Amino acid sequence: MKQIAIPILKIDYNFQILSWNPSAEDFLKENFDIQLKSKINIDTVFPESLSKNFKTNFKNNEGFFYRTFTFSKISNIEISCSPSLNSAGEVTDFSICLKLVTIKETASPENIIQLRNILENSSLAIFLSDPKGFVIDVNKAACNMFGYSYKEFKKLKREDIMLDNPDLKKAVIQRNKTGELRSELTGIRKNGKLFPCEVHSVIYTNNYGEKRTSTAIVDISSRKKQELIAENSKLAFQSLFDHNPYPVYSFDLKGNFTSINRSALKLGEGSREEALRTNFLSLIPSYDQARVGDYFMKAVSGQVQHYQTKFISLQGNQRTVQVTNFPIYINNEIVGVYGIAKDITKQVNIEQKLREERNMFRAIIDYIPDHIFVVNEMHETILTNFSFYKNYLGVKNEQESLGLIASDYFPKQEAQKIMKDNTRVMEKGVPVINRGDIVQNFDGRKDYTLLTKVPFKFGDNKKGLVGISRNITEIREKEEALEKLNKELKKHAEELALSNKELEQFAYIASHDLQEPLRMVTSFIFQLKKKYESQLDEKAQQYIYFAHDGATRMRQIILDLLEYSRVGRAEYKLSLVNLTNLISDVLLLQKKCIEEKKAEIKVNTLPNLEAEEPLLRQLFSNLIGNALKYDSKERNPKIEISAIEKEEYWEFEISDNGIGIEEEFKDKIFEIFQRLHQRSEYEGTGIGLAICKKILDNFGGEIWVQSKYGVGSSFYFTIPKQF
Repeated sequence: MKQIAIPILKIDYNFQILSWNPSAEDFLKENFDIQLKSKINIDTVFPESLSKNFKTNFKNNEGFFYRTFTFSKISNIEISCSPSLNSAGEVTDFSICLKLVTIKETASPENIIQLRNILENSSLAIFLSDPKGFVIDVNKAACNMFGYSYKEFKKLKREDIMLDNPDLKKAVIQRNKTGELRSELTGIRKNGKLFPCEVHSVIYTNNYGEKRTSTAIVDISSRKKQELIAENSKLAFQSLFDHNPYPVYSFDLKGNFTSINRSALKLGEGSREEALRTNFLSLIPSYDQARVGDYFMKAVSGQVQHYQTKFISLQGNQRTVQVTNFPIYINNEIVGVYGIAKDITKQVNIEQKLREERNMFRAIIDYIPDHIFVVNEMHETILTNFSFYKNYLGVKNEQESLGLIASDYFPKQEAQKIMKDNTRVMEKGVPVINRGDIVQNFDGRKDYTLLTKVPFKFGDNKKGLVGISRNITEIREKEEALEKLNKELKKHAEELALSNKELEQFAYIASHDLQEPLRMVTSFIFQLKKKYESQLDEKAQQYIYFAHDGATRMRQIILDLLEYSRVGRAEYKLSLVNLTNLISDVLLLQKKCIEEKKAEIKVNTLPNLEAEEPLLRQLFSNLIGNALKYDSKERNPKIEISAIEKEEYWEFEISDNGIGIEEEFKDKIFEIFQRLHQRSEYEGTGIGLAICKKILDNFGGEIWVQSKYGVGSSFYFTIPKQF
């Protein structure tokens, strides 16, 4: 600013001069005979009339204007004023440019150029437009603010840069009516982004008698953001204050309430108006006011205070409260005290009730069948229940058992072991929970017990131990008998598993080895028919047909039996199987049957499973094949495949509208070689569903059917998520 030839002053909102350049110092000394110094006011610098006109224009135009004021008969003084903004778009101060010109020079081109330079370098976005909204001229700040070039602005109108909404329409109507508007509107940048702005616009008449509009715009996005943050913080605090489940309130430095939330009003049992006229000490019993007042003064001095007291509501009801007081700071100065109260009346009453119920507790533990005892750090018994002193120690009452130590009723070596164990529990604080033990009662009988020892401390911080001993002799005897039985069952299960394995091996070998001789029989029958067909009568040809058909069916049974025996024997690698793709492959193999029967297949969303793919393929192939095979002759087959995710497994359903299954056969269909229909009606060996069951057994899943005869069937099966 020092290098600028134009006289420039910096002022604040109160018209105090903050700084100046050398040109301004010379200008004012020469023309006003004023020696500039810090913190002087414009009133001191300008003559009274000039100062008054300057302030009027400043206030009317919010610190942004260019005016010519009368200085003398031959000279005028041109004053331009514009605000300076910081990076957040906030006005920090105002720049004043001064120039003394003759009356003839007031509107000279030089002055116009100077004014143009001032406007171009202003941090405000400035527009010159006609009253209809078309842009005539703009400065650099406007181009930077809206993102348009000077040339692009020439093609724009008001609605291209300001959001056309009711606020804009109302502002334009106001300006056209009064000649001026001041409003917060919404600007539109070239990229379409909206932003809040302050707009000051005036209508004037130029030297040619044309109406023109001069508009200054300030981007207030940062200010609005800060205002929003502040408002949200205020709302959040107010919400926390108003809706806090605990009574929250504040009072001034004299203890008078200044704010109070709903919970506090409920505790105080009065209206907000009545509460705000009350001093908090009047709600404290007289005997405790001095103590509570002392806590209040400590909070006023900056300390956080916690205390418990009685509270008397405005209705006269008394409660017990736990209070926290802490100071309220504004600009690092304590202006009041916040309070948070917790009604602990119920808690105090409960504690009292617990004390009153101690005798009842004593009666209860005396009738518990477990042995209960308490010892101190000297290993002296200080509490026993009936079961302990009567059945364990063999004394008449608890009093006779008190003060005894382990050596009084155990052999010396056993007693030392017990006291050492008790010391470890009390010193290390590590409890013993349900430890198995064998103890000897006063009458010499030995019992199996579960022993629990828990460390605790008395009110005077002395160590102790609570023990509970449960007699499990009868349970232990039953467990031993059950364990013996389980071993026998395990042995039988192993023998059965071995037998099943041998049977499966036999079935595999038998079905595998039978194929070759059966293939030879089938081949010779075929050759016999081929060679001697013309020489045989109809009866002989029928015999050959029966033999060939029987051999073919036997071969299919052997193949199915072989397939059945292979399930669980072959080791397949686990892989991630896309069931949707797998079923598509299965349906492709069944394509001819599906087309012939005009079957409708619906496949719902299915999961991906990590499983043995060959077994999954065989499972779905058998079930879909059955649904196609056992269709009703009265309607086209409809088959639907779906899955439901459970917590530990997937549940699948394959439903059809086929012939259905009678209730009595629902369990038999999963047994091997179980057929429900004549071979002339439906082909098959009756082993397909047995294979499905064996696959699912191998997976750890289940299979079942729900069916209505003549309507259709739904086969359900589960596959665990983790094999």
